[in-house]
Amino acid sequence: MFSTLPLLIASLCCFVVAMRLSYKRWRRRRLAARRRVEAPNSYYSSQGVRNQEDRDRWGRINLRKLHPLNREEVQRLIQVVDSEGIKALSHKDRLFLDNMTLPRLG
Repeated sequence: MFSTLPLLIASLCCFVVAMRLSYKRWRRRRLAARRRVEAPNSYYSSQGVRNQEDRDRWGRINLRKLHPLNREEVQRLIQVVDSEGIKALSHKDRLFLDNMTLPRLG
């Protein structure tokens, strides 16, 4: 008499192995798709480069178009940057200078 139980167990084992291999392939492809390799000369730049770009942009602020109080504050912050470096500025100071460089202000 032939029993179907060993055949059923073998089929189930093959199914589990096939599903596991399928999952591993799917997971490998998913991780590879999410991986992002930075190309040389891409749009990413170092913190030092960004700081220099910020300093150059802040230096081009048209002080004549600013309110006298804002003009004094911009001049004070630029002097701080020149004497102590950009790292001496707080987040609020950087935000203030960035707001003063908006295109509508010149």
